[in-house]
Amino acid sequence: STYVSTATGNRSSTMKPSEHHRRGTGKCGALTRAALAVACASMAFGLAACSSAPVKTTPELLSPQTPVIWPSPPEPAKISYVTVIKKPEDIGANKGFFKKIAEFVLGAASDDIIKPYGITADSLGRLIVTDTSFKRVHLYDLKKKEYSFIDKPGKEEFSTPIASATDSENRVFVTDSTAGKVFVFSPRGKFIKSFEAGVRPTGIAINKSAKLVYVSDTGSHVVNMFDLDGKPAGSFGKLGVLEGEFNYPVDISIDREGMVYVVDSMNFRVQIFNKDGRFNHSFGSHGDGTGDFGRPKGISIDRDGHIYVADAYFDTVQIFDRQGNFLLNFGSLGRSAGKFWLPSGLFVDDGNKIYVGDSYN
Repeated sequence: STYVSTATGNRSSTMKPSEHHRRGTGKCGALTRAALAVACASMAFGLAACSSAPVKTTPELLSPQTPVIWPSPPEPAKISYVTVIKKPEDIGANKGFFKKIAEFVLGAASDDIIKPYGITADSLGRLIVTDTSFKRVHLYDLKKKEYSFIDKPGKEEFSTPIASATDSENRVFVTDSTAGKVFVFSPRGKFIKSFEAGVRPTGIAINKSAKLVYVSDTGSHVVNMFDLDGKPAGSFGKLGVLEGEFNYPVDISIDREGMVYVVDSMNFRVQIFNKDGRFNHSFGSHGDGTGDFGRPKGISIDRDGHIYVADAYFDTVQIFDRQGNFLLNFGSLGRSAGKFWLPSGLFVDDGNKIYVGDSYN
């Protein structure tokens, strides 16, 4: 399902950073008002080898009795919970006539999210959620209140769809880590083509003005660059711990200036590069204190240049300024409104609404 929130204030906070992420407070600095939309999944699997503690299976109320805001009073609120999306009906989408007839004849089929990872949005106002367990890309038209999906790339099948990005024509590019490919679809979801993208492609981002596609090849510890036709346009990085080197890079985001932000997961840092792949700077380290990383995954940049990083170990989202200074975090382990269980993909839209893929919820 998907949670959404709105902020109630934009004054700078003077509260000191908390001792630990889970307290949900921080030094907000110049953080402007934002909104939170958390894309949560139906619980479908055991925790397996994941790091977070088990969560009780007894459901909690998803609708808070009081506003869920961060940081806690008396600090001025910067972020507040809005809603949750788990199924098409949550955005007001109604089943069409032919859909109802098909369900009457064949039986009802669920369109619920199972395990969301990648999240993005296009200029048409559609929220795009990549579902790794459903092997489907959900398309939520938040303006028209319509739902559609992509579940088959031509004559092939999705194996492990991870993340997606859109170009200036609203074509949808989807990485498949098992297939080792990027699949490209029209705005209406029609399969166009695919291209090889590495050993294990995961994160993807598109610089629309430069017409460059960036794909993190987690298995090869590099970021590959392509043009919009899928032709190789270079790569950067290699296995290592030095500047510009990676240890299992995952998600990627691009800011308004074309800078490329890569989550270097097992080096527990975020590295920033220019559009040509030249190293600029990095921040982050392994630890369990404020501003540290345990299992960083999704990343996104808001319109003011703040950097958001989802951490699946701490079950929270941390916010940093351009220099990598910690500002604020929101969310903690749980199933109720505004809480997470292994958050993964992350996206901040032009209106500063924040969408988080809550994978095990």
